[in-house]
Amino acid sequence: MKCSVCGQELENEIRFLNHMMEKHGFRNPNIGTPDRNSRGY
Repeated sequence: MKCSVCGQELENEIRFLNHMMEKHGFRNPNIGTPDRNSRGY
């Protein structure tokens, strides 16, 4: 998987999620419903 924010390659979804949360402050990107406080939803 590739990080859509910074382009870093991640081995799997778990590493991807950890990367997104640690580096970019996301919670569960692309899983379930979007966070109401982000992306204008």
